[in-house]
Amino acid sequence: MAEKNTGTYWLKILWYGFITGMISGMVKIGWEAIFPPRTPERDLINPPQHLAQQLGFPDSLIFWSVDYGGQTVMPFTLFLHFAFAIAFSILFVWLIQKWTKAAMWQGALYGLALWVVWHVVLMPLLGTVPAPWDQPFTEHFSEIFGHMIWGWSIAATAYFLIAKQKVADLKNF
Repeated sequence: MAEKNTGTYWLKILWYGFITGMISGMVKIGWEAIFPPRTPERDLINPPQHLAQQLGFPDSLIFWSVDYGGQTVMPFTLFLHFAFAIAFSILFVWLIQKWTKAAMWQGALYGLALWVVWHVVLMPLLGTVPAPWDQPFTEHFSEIFGHMIWGWSIAATAYFLIAKQKVADLKNF
């Protein structure tokens, strides 16, 4: 077994995580266009925006919008969405190098686990979203399956990128 180049190893984890995060972020946005997780009233301030408020970001940044082809686009909200997807994609790419079971159910379990951590535990504890039993079924349906498909897209993209190398993992070059 060849000795790994630590710099290249981490660059590949970051690069593959970035690519995987961008693609999986688009998958999650597409899922939510089909199955919107929140009612229009509950989406006036969505959970990422509310969390940003709780962290002290100014509303002028959080709700900043631009016109794109006659549609309103909120760049900061998109940045939050993709930053989350990229960060957890980087974590996934790193995890599967250490513990292949992180990719169980072809990544769907990873997505489901992140839904539990964020939507069932952390955000309700922080007061960002209501307690799980106070959320409508449609929100749970969208978020559960959306996170599972999101996790699957992370795994599918990560394994494709890794498989296209000369070796089948990031440890050896």
